[in-house]
Amino acid sequence: MANIKDIAEKAGVSVTTVSRVINNHPYVSEDKRKRVFEAMESLEYTRNIHAVHLSKGFSNMIGVVLPTVNLPYFAELIAGIADAAAESGVHLSLFQTNYEVQKEIFALSQLKQRQVDGLIFCSKALADEKLMEWEGPILLCQNSDNARFPTISIPHQEAFRNGSDYLI
Repeated sequence: MANIKDIAEKAGVSVTTVSRVINNHPYVSEDKRKRVFEAMESLEYTRNIHAVHLSKGFSNMIGVVLPTVNLPYFAELIAGIADAAAESGVHLSLFQTNYEVQKEIFALSQLKQRQVDGLIFCSKALADEKLMEWEGPILLCQNSDNARFPTISIPHQEAFRNGSDYLI
């Protein structure tokens, strides 16, 4: 697999010039830009997305942790998250856990390894105290008394009470 050094050698330019062309930097002559693109094509170069993420310091990916995709509630939640992510140019990685703690810990390990930039827990088995042991942006879609975690939720008790009152 070709890298930018190979492209630079084939195009007769510096590695810095290749980097500038790949990142669409404006200060590269059209002749050099053309030679770099031709070298990239002939070497069948594809960007190493992990290297790009490493150099930028973020993955542009958010993890969504949920027990199942089979329930309409979670399907609607994912649809809303996906729409907002698409508007922001962010990609999603889904972690279906079936409320298994080890699967939730795997999602957290992806955050620690910077495979995702943050996690949204739609529902979880892990206690907030256990979640506190992990670093990184975590959003909960359920109530939490812990100020460390931003939460988004509906007032279930009030909603059920209003529904019951309506039916009565």
